[in-house]
Amino acid sequence: MVHNTWVDILDYLSPLRSELKLKILLSLLSGERKIADLRSDVETRDTTILHVLEEFGELCLTTKSQGVYRLSSLGLLETNVFKELISTTEVIEKFKDFWLSHNVTDIPSYLLLNLGALSNASIVRTEAIDLNLVHEKIVNILKSSKRIMGISPVFHDDYVPVVEKSLKEGNSVTLIFTPKVLKKASALAEIGIIKKYVLEGKLKIFLNEDVKIALTVAENSFSLGLFNLNGEYDYGIDLMSTSKEAIEWGEHLFEDVAKRSRLMDLKSLI
Repeated sequence: MVHNTWVDILDYLSPLRSELKLKILLSLLSGERKIADLRSDVETRDTTILHVLEEFGELCLTTKSQGVYRLSSLGLLETNVFKELISTTEVIEKFKDFWLSHNVTDIPSYLLLNLGALSNASIVRTEAIDLNLVHEKIVNILKSSKRIMGISPVFHDDYVPVVEKSLKEGNSVTLIFTPKVLKKASALAEIGIIKKYVLEGKLKIFLNEDVKIALTVAENSFSLGLFNLNGEYDYGIDLMSTSKEAIEWGEHLFEDVAKRSRLMDLKSLI
């Protein structure tokens, strides 16, 4: 049974081993096509295209009507899976050293399979001439945002006044802290003001004892920091992006961690 399952998977992924087949599927994913359209898209002979389309028809991936080819419902599903798999693989390879040297166990499986959303991201790394580069970029994100979602398993006192200023301007802030980070942040903030914003619904704070992700998500920016494999947070490198897809990916990650956290009780601030 297991053997047959693996055979089925390999058969299912077979189009990925053919650049031409994949190009035809992706062309059809954007809409119905005639042979002339496919010839222009994939740049090969009609006979070769027809041979592939015949194979796709036998596999129920495509349909044909009056010389026009379309993806079947099955073809649409499978081609979208192929497209996502390719995009995810490209991101894994693009940031290979980043993933290899950091702990990714707190990122849920469904988001690891959707890493393609980070295709337009870039690595921001501290340099000898600017050791605060990553930190400064995160502070700038906080200063320029009207909606902030943040996960902070580590503390930096620069963030407290920036978040307080954002709240005073009427912006929305949702944070996930470890208890230790909350204690340090509370020592620098005015407790009465924090409680006021919580009661007004402008500020939400969740607590998570052992989160291994540092995340900043705003309406126009995304930043992800991770722990090294030795268990220490890596202050020197973040993955950042301003793309809509990366921001949505970050929102899903934040929501996943929030579900595994508990909403702070105001008594925690006493």
